[in-house]
Amino acid sequence: MYEKEEQDLAKMKKSFDEITISEEKIDAAILAGFQKAKREGAPAESASIKKQPGLRRKRWILPSVAAAVLAIVFLTSIRVSPAFAHYVAELPGMQKIVEIIRFDKGLMSAVENDYLQKIGVTQEKNGLRVTIDSVIADETGLVIFYTMESEKKQKLFDVEEMELEPADGTKFVLGSSSYGTHSPYDDKPRKSVSSALELFFQEKLETKKFNLSMKVKTDDLNETFQIPFSIEKPVKVKKTYEMNKEVTIEGQKITVKDITVYPLRVAVHLAYDPNNSKKIFEFQDIRLVDENGESWTKISNGITASHVSDHEDILYLQSNYFKEPKQLYLVMNKIQAVDKDEAYVLVDTDKKEILKQPKGSKLSCVEWEDDMLMFTLDTKEDFHYFLFNSVKDANNKDIYDGMSTSYREEGGKQKIGISLPSREETDYKNPLRLELSFFPAWIEGDVKMKVK
Repeated sequence: MYEKEEQDLAKMKKSFDEITISEEKIDAAILAGFQKAKREGAPAESASIKKQPGLRRKRWILPSVAAAVLAIVFLTSIRVSPAFAHYVAELPGMQKIVEIIRFDKGLMSAVENDYLQKIGVTQEKNGLRVTIDSVIADETGLVIFYTMESEKKQKLFDVEEMELEPADGTKFVLGSSSYGTHSPYDDKPRKSVSSALELFFQEKLETKKFNLSMKVKTDDLNETFQIPFSIEKPVKVKKTYEMNKEVTIEGQKITVKDITVYPLRVAVHLAYDPNNSKKIFEFQDIRLVDENGESWTKISNGITASHVSDHEDILYLQSNYFKEPKQLYLVMNKIQAVDKDEAYVLVDTDKKEILKQPKGSKLSCVEWEDDMLMFTLDTKEDFHYFLFNSVKDANNKDIYDGMSTSYREEGGKQKIGISLPSREETDYKNPLRLELSFFPAWIEGDVKMKVK
C-alpha cells in the first residue's frame, strides 16, 4: 500500500482497535477483493516495503565505483500479511519479477502498466542454462531480467562479466551498469536463481537489437553465453521539468537544475555552489511527493547517483512516470556532508595511528586483518556506506585497489576497511591520505520545492 492509503488506514485504526478478527478471515477478505479486482480489470496496487537490519556479522567486499553509488539492500519484508504477499508473488509468470523489483515502486508501476516486455530467449551449455526473461526499457536505459539454471544444485551462481552490444551496427556509449545475483540469504544449493542487469547510456538509445554476453560461474562450471534479443514495444519518452531553483541548507547553497522523469527512474540534476564550506557526499533524505502525500524515494538497490563533477551530481529516485499527480514537490531534509578541509583521513599504517579525520573522532582502532587496513567506526546505527574512494601515500602515489569491507562484530562495533598492497608489492611511504566518499556527519533542513 502506498503512503496515502496507509495514512487513511491509520485514521480508521482507532475505531477498530477493540474489534477482534482472526488473521485468516482478514487474509481471506483481502484475497477475495484482489480476485474481484482482477476479474473486473482493476489494477492491483503493489505493496510497499521496508528495510530491516541485516545479520549481526555480515561482510561485503565491493569494487569502488566513481560514476555510481551502489546501495546495499538487506533482508526485507512486505508491509502486508504474508498470505497476501505470497499470493501476489505467485501470479503466473510474475513470481521472479516481483521478488526482484519489490524494492522499487517505479519498476512495480511499470509492470502494473504493462510496460514489461517478455523476451524468453535461452542458451544452454554443459547443463547450465541462461534465459533472458523480460526487459523494461526507456530512452536511456534497460533493466534486463534473467534466470540461471543448472541440472545439478549449485551454491554459486555468479555473473563475473557482462557486456551488451548493439546487434544492428549502431553505436552507444555505456554510462553505468549494475549487476549481481539475486539469491536467498543462505548457503543452500539450488538449481536456479533470478536477477536483473541495469544498464544506462550516455545518449538516447536508438538501437532495439542487442547481443548480451555473460560470463557465468557456478560451483563446477565457468561458461560464457552470447544471447541475442530485441525490443519490440514502443519506448516511452521522458518528461522534463526545468527548475533552476536555489535552496540553502545550513549555509550550503544547492541548485536544482532540472528533473527528468523516465519509466525506469527519475534523474534530479543538482549543482553545488563552489563557495560552499562543506563537501556534500550523499542526500540521505530526498524524494518526490504528490498532493496526497505519496512519495518516491531514492533508488534502494542499484545505481543511485552519477558524479558529474566536484560541483555537480545527478541523483536517481524511483519513478513516478505512470502517475499523473496534480501537484508534485521535491523534498530534501538530510544530507551527508563534512567541512571541505576535513574530507579525508590521514593515517600512519606503521604506527597504526590516525593523524587527522573529520571532527568527532568517529574512527579509531587502526589494525590489520590480512591485507585489509581496518578501522572501528563509532556510530549508534549501522552505517551502510564504504568511506573511501582513493588512497595516496606521502609521495602522492595511488595505492588503492578499489576493494572495501564492512561488518559488525558480535560486540556491536562496526568495522570498516580497505585493501592495500603489501610493502613487498608497493613500497609506499607513510602517512597515507584516504579521501572520503561518505561519512556519518549530516546537515539538515526542511526544503519543499514545487515541481508542478
